[in-house]
Amino acid sequence: MSNIFDRNNFLGKAIKPHIERMLLKSLKRNLRGVYLRGELIRPPFVLAMNHHSFFDGQLVWLLFRHFGICGSLLVSEENLRSFPMLEAVGALPTSRIREAIRRLHEGEAVAIFPEGELRPVGHLGQLKRGVVWLSEKAGVPILPVVSRVFQRGYENPEAFLLVGNPLSSDLTALKENMEILLAELDQLYASTSPREPLQGFSLILRGRLSIDERLKSRWRLLCEVLGFGD
Repeated sequence: MSNIFDRNNFLGKAIKPHIERMLLKSLKRNLRGVYLRGELIRPPFVLAMNHHSFFDGQLVWLLFRHFGICGSLLVSEENLRSFPMLEAVGALPTSRIREAIRRLHEGEAVAIFPEGELRPVGHLGQLKRGVVWLSEKAGVPILPVVSRVFQRGYENPEAFLLVGNPLSSDLTALKENMEILLAELDQLYASTSPREPLQGFSLILRGRLSIDERLKSRWRLLCEVLGFGD
């Protein structure tokens, strides 16, 4: 019964659209929006992202979807035992590392959280060498991406994704690059008004507006219907 939800199996293909709708609905319902700066390169590549938020896996899926890239995310065995159906949308257990290499050789992208675990929001944790090993074995670059989910001046938090430049298989360089990207993102957050967009970021998914925004929108509609001024 192992891998019955693999994306290439009949059951995986059958449930994939349903899982994707659930992921999209979750992001739209729980976040005000997802914002992006930068672009993914053409695959194959290994995407390395910090893991400080519940939404990180969904954000990786959204990134691949936004750029039309066929991609997978290496996930712990424990998580996939609880949610095996996620294999239908590209989740790949860490035990199937050969499959990850095969997918890279076939021109796909594979994402990994090099910290190896969900960590508290803050500084980047120690990176594990698996990300470099995978890059070396497949002969592909590493693309650093950092994410933050900020609770700012709205009812729901906002997710920000910052894409860096591709790197060679060097763990030290990867850590330094991701730390620089995170510091830049945190500095933008600290220096930007809570109700202003972060400079250089574009909205790629609109989520749930705050109650005041929804009330304001309804009030304007009512004014238009009744012929009132603003």
